[in-house]
Amino acid sequence: MSTSARAAVVVDAAGAVEIRSYDVPDPGPGEFVLKLELCGVCGTDAHIYQGRLASIAFPALLGHEIVGTLAALGEGVTADHAGRPVSVGDRVGVFPALSCGRCYQCQVRHRPGNCPRRSPSYGFKSPVTDPPHLTGGFAEYLHASKPGTVFYRTDLPAETAVLQEPMSVALHGVERGSVGVGSTVLVQGVGAIGLMAVVAARAAGAHRVVAVGAPDARLELAAALGADATVSIQELTDVAERRRAIFDALGAPGADCVVGASGSPHAFMEAVGLVADGGVLAELGNFTDRGTVPFNPFSDLLKRDITIAGVYGAGPDMLRRYHQALLILERGGWPYDRVVSHRVPLERVGEALTALGSGSPLDGRDIVKLAIDPAA
Repeated sequence: MSTSARAAVVVDAAGAVEIRSYDVPDPGPGEFVLKLELCGVCGTDAHIYQGRLASIAFPALLGHEIVGTLAALGEGVTADHAGRPVSVGDRVGVFPALSCGRCYQCQVRHRPGNCPRRSPSYGFKSPVTDPPHLTGGFAEYLHASKPGTVFYRTDLPAETAVLQEPMSVALHGVERGSVGVGSTVLVQGVGAIGLMAVVAARAAGAHRVVAVGAPDARLELAAALGADATVSIQELTDVAERRRAIFDALGAPGADCVVGASGSPHAFMEAVGLVADGGVLAELGNFTDRGTVPFNPFSDLLKRDITIAGVYGAGPDMLRRYHQALLILERGGWPYDRVVSHRVPLERVGEALTALGSGSPLDGRDIVKLAIDPAA
């Protein structure tokens, strides 16, 4: 393509973010080029910016919650992964990861995340010193240079379609937590994934859903998205007092499932104490290394017969969950349009990552969900 694209490149951990320009290549067979409309800013992006993911080398082009319109299609790209025909101009959501689909890990163990031939996910390739350069969503264009990249066409508005990736992670957490009809669920942490976990728990048939976190704007949205009750960690700073309030909201001394989405090791230990005996803690918030905490295998685990399930991203069946996430979003019924609270241009990526990582307001408003808008 005879055009160039601006991209916001993180030069170093907690360092400068530079706007760099790269040529947009013509897509090869099985490839496509996407004109970015929005890219969600994930908590993982903020952790990477702070240098908390050792596998990422700088300079890096981040952004993996990707939605845009097809700008050019390579040979053989005629349909999305649901079999629906696509053409230039269609809006699609792009799944960031790709495995070979043929090896022992992919076919026998059903662990595509462990695929030895798996290429870096979009938004995680680093460093971006060599081509292909346009491999992350914090840019004007994405070069989907991996043939077989999974994407789905959608008529959803971009601010809703951009929630597909966090919804897929939430679905993994709810499945690992064995949430079903009649379950009581506590969602700990009300960032974008926690908010989507509220919706996912409802979709799975939960009887009662309680959300705990902060700030108030996120708790209000959690209620609008289906939480029966909310508990503020800013109002109830004492752990014992907060625990009593949570149990009162649940109507029971513990939840059948706690979805841990706060990203704090100390919150993880608090979550252990909020699971009902025989219940499940589905922990998905500590996606990067935030440190260690003391843990007693007898009193914290065995004596109470609980299960602790690690939830890493969208999980081994990630492509199914990604499609299910789109179906839930397309079904509607909840105010998804309220989740993206901030749309910021490429020039403010560094500011956005800093604010999200520190939990600070941006532009005088609490952050619910940040999205990068290259056209802003």
